[in-house]
Parts: sequence; structure tokens; C-alpha cells
Amino acid sequence: MLRLALAIVLSAVLGTALAQGFPSRPLRILVPFPPGGGTDVAARALGEHLYRELGQPVVVDNRPGGNSVIATEALARAEPDGHTLLLTTDFHSINAAFGAALPYDSLKDFAFVARVSTSPLMLVTHPAAGLKSLADAVAAARASPGKLSFASLGTSSPHYLGFEWFKRMAKLDLIDVPYKGGGPALAAVMGGQVTLSFVVAANGIRQAKAGKLVALAVTGPARASVAPEVPTFAESSYPEFVLLNWYGILAPAGTPRTSIARLNGSIVAGLKTTQVQARLESAGVDAAPGTPEELEAWVRNDIARYRRMIELTGAKPEGR
Repeated sequence: MLRLALAIVLSAVLGTALAQGFPSRPLRILVPFPPGGGTDVAARALGEHLYRELGQPVVVDNRPGGNSVIATEALARAEPDGHTLLLTTDFHSINAAFGAALPYDSLKDFAFVARVSTSPLMLVTHPAAGLKSLADAVAAARASPGKLSFASLGTSSPHYLGFEWFKRMAKLDLIDVPYKGGGPALAAVMGGQVTLSFVVAANGIRQAKAGKLVALAVTGPARASVAPEVPTFAESSYPEFVLLNWYGILAPAGTPRTSIARLNGSIVAGLKTTQVQARLESAGVDAAPGTPEELEAWVRNDIARYRRMIELTGAKPEGR
């Protein structure tokens, strides 16, 4: 019993010492997308806060490619000491939901640190289409099967999966026009080359207020903070249709809990500051801090949600 008691005391002392000594060198945040996008903005905003909070420089390391697999694999192989992190998104859930062979286990190979943000998508159309509401879009699509088009971002994107899910829910026949990113898709609907598109809510409402788009509905469970005047899909007769993009911070599995706790505390504190919130809002997302346990539960539920979408739509991952 004495040895057990001593072991417990030593473990607690060692844990405290590790927490006090962390971080001991610069931190690195891997970002699975190119510089300039929302994930990059969020990582840099958090990095600046962590530098002030933890006293170590933070390097943002953009590793685009493979629908976020390249950056995620790099994290899985990193030293589990808390100094290498990943700012990931719902692509992490989608890759797992497809069930394709990945060079890591999407749950077991990672420690969950903190949820960063959530954001709904917005369904938009060009003013010349003459559509003023989601009901108008559904009626027009049903009146002209196979005539209306929507801009997708590839079969492994939440935009594509969400739209395919809604097509089946509303029994619509629409033409899928794939684009290589959100920017080209937004430009296509603004130019009238496609009828409909899902876009980041902040971008959509900005163009709607400028008269270049019409905002039809948002995909969140409640109206978007950036567009309180735009109804949700649930308010528009589709209560089951809820889709939220998210950002979260992961570390390699085996990272000490004391380091995870310190990182979570610092990240959550940053997400409550007006400076970080403003940077996130400029990227079109809302701060949504949470505990490591809440992020893990969120990811597990998100994987299950996308798995149901894939089963319903028969979608295949990119390149298959």
C-alpha cells in the first residue's frame, strides 16, 4: 500500500512538473489547406494568442493535399509531446466516413484538444434566377427536372454531400457542376453559370447585401449570427437537414494529458477574446470552444452523420 501511495504521489508530482515545463520549444500547427483560407486565418490567430499565453513561438505549417490526409498523416507520425498540432475540419470526418484505407486511424491515432469553431453553409442563387426562397428553388427544380444546376466542390466535400442529401430529401433532379474550390464555385453562381451553390455563410451574405446573390437558407440548427434574416432549412420545411462545418485542434495519440489540458485552457481562453473572435468572423466562422471530450464526441457524431449521408447518396470518394 505504501508503494502504491508513493507511486500516486510521484505521478502527480511528475505530471505537475511536465505541465509547468510545457511547452519547452516552439509549437507547430499543421494546416491541411493552402495559405489564405479560413483554416489558415484561424491557425494564425490562435498561434498569435498561444505565443502570448505560453511564451513560445508558434509556426503555422500549411500541408495541403489529399483532402487533408497529408497533413493529418504528418500529425499521426509526430512526436506525441504536444508541440505539434493540427487544425482540422469536417474533412477529417468525411475521410473516415467513406471507409477508404487511410494511413492512420481517424480516432485512435489522435488526442483531441479543443473545438475551435462551427459555421453553417448558405444556399445562394443569382438574382436573375428569380428565386426568393428555398421553396421557390424546390418548386423551380421540380417544374424543370434536370435543368437547374448546382456548384459542388468534389464528392469528398461537405458541400457535395450536403447537396446530394438534400436532393434526395426533396426529391430533386439537379445537374452537378464540380469546381476545384469555394472561390471558383462562388464566382460561378455570381456569374450565373450555375443556379445554386452552398457557400460560407459570411461570404454569401456579404454578396447578397451587395445585390450580387440571393440568400435562400442556412444549414445550421439556428439562424447564422452573420445573417439573422436568412431562415434555416429547418424553418423552410426540412427539419432533418442540419449541416455544420467545424474546425478543431488535434494532437498525436499519447500526448500527455497535462499538455492537452494546458493547450485546451489556452485555446479556449483565446477563443473568448474579441481579437481572435474578430479574426474568425473575418474567415466566416464562429468561435465555438469546447473540452477535449466534447470535441471527441463531436467528431464521432460527425463521422456517423456523414456515413449516413454517404449510404443515402451512394457517393464515392475522390478518384474512385
